Amino acid sequence: MSSIKQNTPPCAEKIPISSNRHGYKLVDPYDWIRDENWQEVLHSPNTLKKEIRDHIDKENQWTDNQLLGLSPLKENIYKEIKGRMKEEDTSLPQKDDSWFYFSETKKGKEYSILKRYKENSSIDESLIFHDWNDESKGFEYFKPGGASCSPNHNLLSWSFDSKGSEFFSIRIKDLEDKKIFHDQINNTDGNMVWSLDGSGFYFIKMDENHRPSSLWFHNINTNERDDYEIYNEKDTGYFLSINQTLNKKFLILSIHNHETSEVRIIDQRKEKKELVLFTKRQQGIEYSIEHDQENSEFLILTNINDATDYKIMKTDENALDKKNWNEFIPHKEGVLITDFSCLKNFIIVQELEDGIPRILSINKKNDQQNIIKFDEEVYDLDFNEGNEYSSNSIQIYYSSMTTPQEVYEYNLNEKKKIILKKQEIPSGHNPKNYITKRIFAKSKDGEAIPISILKRKNTPENSPTLLYGYGSYGISIPPSFSASRLSLVDRGMVYAIAHIRGGMDKGKKWYKEGKKEKKINSFEDFICSALFLKKEKISGEISIHGGSAGGLLVGATLNMRPDIFKAAVAEVPFVDVLNTILDDTLPLTPPEWEEWGNPIKNKSDYEYISSYSPYDNVKEQDYPTMLVTSGLTDPRVTYWEATKWVAKLRDKKTDNNPLFLKTYTEAGHGGMAGRYNQIKEIAFTYAFILWSHDILKRPVTR
Repeated sequence: MSSIKQNTPPCAEKIPISSNRHGYKLVDPYDWIRDENWQEVLHSPNTLKKEIRDHIDKENQWTDNQLLGLSPLKENIYKEIKGRMKEEDTSLPQKDDSWFYFSETKKGKEYSILKRYKENSSIDESLIFHDWNDESKGFEYFKPGGASCSPNHNLLSWSFDSKGSEFFSIRIKDLEDKKIFHDQINNTDGNMVWSLDGSGFYFIKMDENHRPSSLWFHNINTNERDDYEIYNEKDTGYFLSINQTLNKKFLILSIHNHETSEVRIIDQRKEKKELVLFTKRQQGIEYSIEHDQENSEFLILTNINDATDYKIMKTDENALDKKNWNEFIPHKEGVLITDFSCLKNFIIVQELEDGIPRILSINKKNDQQNIIKFDEEVYDLDFNEGNEYSSNSIQIYYSSMTTPQEVYEYNLNEKKKIILKKQEIPSGHNPKNYITKRIFAKSKDGEAIPISILKRKNTPENSPTLLYGYGSYGISIPPSFSASRLSLVDRGMVYAIAHIRGGMDKGKKWYKEGKKEKKINSFEDFICSALFLKKEKISGEISIHGGSAGGLLVGATLNMRPDIFKAAVAEVPFVDVLNTILDDTLPLTPPEWEEWGNPIKNKSDYEYISSYSPYDNVKEQDYPTMLVTSGLTDPRVTYWEATKWVAKLRDKKTDNNPLFLKTYTEAGHGGMAGRYNQIKEIAFTYAFILWSHDILKRPVTR
């Protein structure tokens, strides 16, 4: 490994506090790093206590100074990734009534420009209706939120986050005279749905603990204090979100946690806008809806009656309760329904089997089905039904780890697809120079763990590898194309994704086998994946990478088997699990009990979480080289989790391997804002990985 100057890293003061729960004493020496005024810090980072800010600054200075020598490599990787990005690009226009909408990026600009043109004109006649770059001026941090036009297309509402805390503000302007209204609605989740008459819009308001808890309506040209509340969810374990049916007839209010959902609707066609319960929540039952206008029915995607991998049901729009639901697409175990949509003449269903996606189209007139899939061994697939309910075509998005994204228009009547756009790689890319494949490791209990592999054809056996994992919340990591990964792969590294339990790559059962009292399976699967890569001589030295709950995966894995990894990167890592899930004042904690268990009420949940929580299980042992990152205004995984974890690691670990913490003081859960800034973050991470494997000077293979 290349040498770096060894000085004394920051040492956090120990101020132990203790608590007792279920007969166990929990001691936390670094609790002081959590500012009790954390809610205010989300809005105003400069209110962070001085002693905490000083410690974070010292950690940042240590990291910056020690890794200063990586600057040339970081800059090279930044240039490589930027060179693969088409800096000036245009999205495919999407039709909405008599308008076509699209976005445009300009060289050197962090954000996109929103444009539109009238039907019967051309893209060359398009006009700018919103420039996110102009909106970002004057903010140290700026993240665009939603942008939505009123039904008559004369007004625009848009949202933005100026702190990284995911408290979005909403503004409105007239698209004809460009006048910005005085209206500003603060502390929202950033989404809005216009009323059909264009008099205002619905939105979700966040409470002081960052929980999306209430549905409101705003009339344009009125003050925020005049907004009126429609619904308030009293159960802190549930979050709210809004959207609308594709035909725009119904507002959909979704009330949900990780296991249970409830839907309420407003029929926008009616003069009296009444919020109506679709069917009341039932523990463990999930459902989402779409409206079939021609048949006056609702379609329901649900797991009711033990439909583990979901099925689709129907019900009359005037008979909403689940007792009236009738089966339409039956449940098939192992074939996960991940999404669906309803057009005037077709129903579109997306499925996943063994991690391989496909799209199913169903003709509503004759029930004829057609399957859309591709031939590569492993790939990612998605669809966009657009904004036109009456459309007889969809857009299909296809990519693999070797193939840049391709967008097709698929004619549902003719069952034919035509290419609309291919992702361009300006600096050049030949998919034939690379290999992507799906292999299967064996878990401790005999399950087959899918692993997606990307490498160059000439990469030898036993090559250094970056292994990525997540494994929580039923989230599947798609084997899609990433231009940034090539900066590792072209230097002789293997890139691997372990599709471990806790995700839904192999169906809902795969998810359930990696949560609550079975969470250990996620960590064991990750370890088995790494050992398998070494056994098969695909990999030599292995580094691991994960973010958020993937950071938990990294932390738990390192406590269990630090000996098998060369280095690790944990981004915004959820590592202080026990303390966090014990604190019901934190924004995400109550809904999280369905994912992790409730250690407040249940002794067994306390014991189980305590057994793997990375912060609580740091040991006096050797750990590999590590880079940990966090965001000061992150409302999902708070800054103190990473900071406390690093402090404890510094105190306990018995090796001399470098340990670095980088806290982005103007960033939240998603890192820094803006496309170029995000590339810089990736370049920093990948430079660290290459340095850890001592391949700083290895030439890039073209």
